[in-house]
Amino acid sequence: MLRKVSLSVLVFTYLFAGIAHFTRFEYYRKIIPTFLPYPDLLVHVSGSLFIALAVLLAISLTRKGACYGILLIWSVALPVNVYVLLQGGAGIPLPYWQLAAMIPFHLALMVWAWWHLRQEVAVGGRQSTVGRNG
Repeated sequence: MLRKVSLSVLVFTYLFAGIAHFTRFEYYRKIIPTFLPYPDLLVHVSGSLFIALAVLLAISLTRKGACYGILLIWSVALPVNVYVLLQGGAGIPLPYWQLAAMIPFHLALMVWAWWHLRQEVAVGGRQSTVGRNG
């Protein structure tokens, strides 16, 4: 039960975040570090990826891949967030506490996806064992 509720919240979280990249475009545009090229494109691509990941999370056959996708996205974003924090904002007009909060928040999102990935591997492993034994 907990797994289903958590998965539903995870799907809606990524769906909402993806849509927000388009409806609150200027906010997301502002949090792109100034050293990254094509910030408008990055906002659109990341929003589209979050929407795609939400859809893939909702489908059991693609859930494992979606969890890996989430881990990949945040693995790329995490060093950027650390750099931004160490540079005192790196051109991002947010208070220091918000910049600092991004790091544990993204780590929590990674742990959440990892937990669901581990659940998928465990369930998948049991299903294949049952299939082999009859």
